[in-house]
Amino acid sequence: MQIGNIEVLPVYDGRLTFIAPPGIPPKDSPEFAIHRNYITEDGHWLMDIGAFLVRSGNQLLLLDAGAGPGNMEPLRPRPFTNLETADPALLAYHREQGLSGEALTHAMHLISQTELRTGMLGESLSRLGIAPEDITDVVLSHLHFDHVGWVSHNGKPCFPNATYRCERRDAEFFLGSTPHDETLPRLAWRTRSAVERLRPVANRLEPWDGDAVIAEGVNACFAPGHTPGNCIFVLSSKQERAMILGDAVHCPLELTDPDFSLLTDMDQALADRTRARIRREIDGGDVLVTAPHFPELKFGRMLPGKGKQAWMFEKE
Repeated sequence: MQIGNIEVLPVYDGRLTFIAPPGIPPKDSPEFAIHRNYITEDGHWLMDIGAFLVRSGNQLLLLDAGAGPGNMEPLRPRPFTNLETADPALLAYHREQGLSGEALTHAMHLISQTELRTGMLGESLSRLGIAPEDITDVVLSHLHFDHVGWVSHNGKPCFPNATYRCERRDAEFFLGSTPHDETLPRLAWRTRSAVERLRPVANRLEPWDGDAVIAEGVNACFAPGHTPGNCIFVLSSKQERAMILGDAVHCPLELTDPDFSLLTDMDQALADRTRARIRREIDGGDVLVTAPHFPELKFGRMLPGKGKQAWMFEKE
């Protein structure tokens, strides 16, 4: 896709599957139609994982870096039947979160129904004719495992000529003296931490503060809440504009229904305010919008309507 002089291409890496949360429109309602391609008939959510390749001037940027190497085989927690036979590490984690009784059983059931598949990002780049050495910048919207997975592998940078960039608050939170540990995905799907992924590129990591110009026509905009330094990317060229939302928004439903949330944000109230700001920015359909978890990483538009706003994916 072209945004003026800027080329942007989706780069698929994998998929996370989990039980869909409450608040999804009924399957027989017109509002549900747009969500059919990522919510299954049996109530599971298919959340794609990917990144975006952006060519601007002499720079070839990778915005986010997927969940990391793998063979696309499903990574699942131990099946859950009862607390007596449950995975002791996951059980201990949930108890440390203050869960007990039915709430604990429910949480263990939910996590046991998840599945992570990853490993396609390298192949996806190759299909686009891009070698790892071609990438000049790896720019991270935030440092969760499914956005830093291809930063490094086996202690070596995956993109040997790239500068690696993220917002400073996320760098301090995930990589500082007391780094945040993503315990749940590590226990459930054996993921790697941001510390491990970014250690091999520490000498070429360049954090920015707040908003930043990343390349000609490519801006990072501070959008906190999901993580302390979460950012979105705005592409602008020749009067055309697009936004890549990182995890400020995971799916179109979080845009069209302000009351719906996946409840994955570190600061829920702040994340809600960030999403409200994004809705105002894209209202009217003039701005193309996507995110690394949108179905097939497609772009779409927010359309004005009576009552709740409507969403439309761009046609191929």
